[in-house]
Amino acid sequence: MAISNLGYPSGSPSVQDTLWHVFNSSASGQTTFKYVMDILVEGVQQVRVKLYPEPSNGRGYFDAGPIVRNTMTYEWLTPSNSVLMCEPNVSGQVAQNYTYQIGEEVSGATTLNLASGTVTAYNWTAPLFKRKVSDISIYNGKAFTNRPNKITASLTDNIYMGCKDVSGITVSTFDGTNTLIATTAFSFGSSKAFGQLNIGAPALNNPTTIITSACKYYTVTIGTSVITVTMECNPKYTCYNLHFMNHLGVFDTARFGLVSRLTMDVSRKGFEKRDYSLGASSVSYYDANNKYVSSKINYLNKSDHAYKLTMEPPTDEDYNWLNELIDSPQIYFEQDGYFYPVSLKNSNYEYSKYVNNRLRVFEVDIDLNQTRYSQLR
Repeated sequence: MAISNLGYPSGSPSVQDTLWHVFNSSASGQTTFKYVMDILVEGVQQVRVKLYPEPSNGRGYFDAGPIVRNTMTYEWLTPSNSVLMCEPNVSGQVAQNYTYQIGEEVSGATTLNLASGTVTAYNWTAPLFKRKVSDISIYNGKAFTNRPNKITASLTDNIYMGCKDVSGITVSTFDGTNTLIATTAFSFGSSKAFGQLNIGAPALNNPTTIITSACKYYTVTIGTSVITVTMECNPKYTCYNLHFMNHLGVFDTARFGLVSRLTMDVSRKGFEKRDYSLGASSVSYYDANNKYVSSKINYLNKSDHAYKLTMEPPTDEDYNWLNELIDSPQIYFEQDGYFYPVSLKNSNYEYSKYVNNRLRVFEVDIDLNQTRYSQLR
């Protein structure tokens, strides 16, 4: 008996899509026959599945996607004022390596691992169009993002962006007359398969200040990608940044520079009691200081906070990119140097175009997920 490994995911398949394995056995025609599929991650068996052959052709078909997806992690971001903040690995962060082993069972006798292999499935989201046609190889030697290459920011804004197969970046600063001030190179020491970058001024100015108030804009060259960051001075409103995992599995930054509104939702628990006190010779409704007796006690107040954030009217390209924020699995709200995991309330999204809606602001509602309790009575 022999197992033929007919098909398996190749290239840079998405772990968020199907991961079909197709195999055949010379014994598949026997009535007691089953295929045995083992999936292992870092040497640990995740599942063993016994499959009957497909009646029409005797082959075995197994989708490893649901199993491998359960091994991914999403809290690997390490914010810092470094250009290269971290390198997400292929062991559950930006991708997952897994081993498959195909065996068979005939008349209750099981033979394991007659054919095997290793697959790397990447944590990117299959597109709406051209599913199973596109892959992430088009980002080799580029910025690992779908955002437009023009960004507005201030001297205090962190701007997160990924890169793929890049060994460093180059920053060029320009003054108000569009004259080149200086060009600075940041080397990573070696080519990084995947890198999580911070191209905001706080990181680029560490340890040497290159982005100052004299800078009108600067360009960041990431491989063959060129990002232009225009500096904003003295904004009217307080700006807030959301750092979110994009469709490629690394983090981008969305900046909300218009009016924001913080709201608080309070839920209470209480009980009623008599509104008087019994004295030696009378019933009193208030004491000697004219303070009335409580008729109801709120013994527990719980408050939950939320923000409504507003962004300047995005371009058509920005709207195509911002859908990645709406269905992101991991979002951080930055406030005073701290990063709070938040939940997005928005559940629908319109890909707006200027020709249809003219200038139209973009708003999101976020739960801060920071429940607070008042004094317990």
